[in-house]
Amino acid sequence: MDHITAQRRRLGRLFSLHLVPEVVAIVLSLARPALRLRAGAGTAVRFGGAPSLPPGVLPPVSDGRPLDHLATLDCAALAPVARLPGLPANGSASFYFRGAPPRPWGRPEERDGWRIFTGALAVGDESSAPSLSFGVMPFLSLPSPREPVVRSLDKVYVGFAPVYEELHKAWHRSLWYDEPAHQLGGWPALVEDSGFLRRPDGPDDRQLLLQLDSDPRLAWFWGEPGRLFFHSATNDDLTDAWLTVQSDYNPRPRRRKKTTS
Repeated sequence: MDHITAQRRRLGRLFSLHLVPEVVAIVLSLARPALRLRAGAGTAVRFGGAPSLPPGVLPPVSDGRPLDHLATLDCAALAPVARLPGLPANGSASFYFRGAPPRPWGRPEERDGWRIFTGALAVGDESSAPSLSFGVMPFLSLPSPREPVVRSLDKVYVGFAPVYEELHKAWHRSLWYDEPAHQLGGWPALVEDSGFLRRPDGPDDRQLLLQLDSDPRLAWFWGEPGRLFFHSATNDDLTDAWLTVQSDYNPRPRRRKKTTS
């Protein structure tokens, strides 16, 4: 029995203790395969450290400052474990981000604040930045309680949302323990109530490519909590993927409430 089949059965047993079979079936239909990243369990993914770039390509910059190398994925090593939408089956992919303030949050005018390279990449010069290698483990991801689909279900099955939120927490803890929630594919572990990831200039739902949590081992702090998400539309090239940062601190302007005289 593979990991996904075993987890689907575990998930069904857990939710069946608290929800009627009809609702359990809906939740299981929403679950999406993903890959959990664990430090020291392999080398398919590398965070931080020296950049990986196509031959002859210089490290990317924004406003004259180099972007931080976040991650390099060995896509050829990942493909036999799980074929995730949006990721190639061969070669590598490297992700870069402007870590120095002002950091990008995902606005269109900040597009030079992140870059992605794919293909046959070579590791560049040594870097003083911390680096960690990760292995991957397949798991079933569930929609965050903040997702619109959960709110929609609560309108049909009254009282579903609070029960689901507690079950979602229990499932998340059973997978991640106290580790940072680094992930490839599946449903994102959202921080804000803005629903599934979207580009600011488009309403369509997106597929998650890479989720990066705050991680003191790498001197990453996106907020408490705070996470980075790279995501794309179904037919987008990986290099055109968008970035969204969600954090307890987000300087994006909020809508003002209307006042009455």
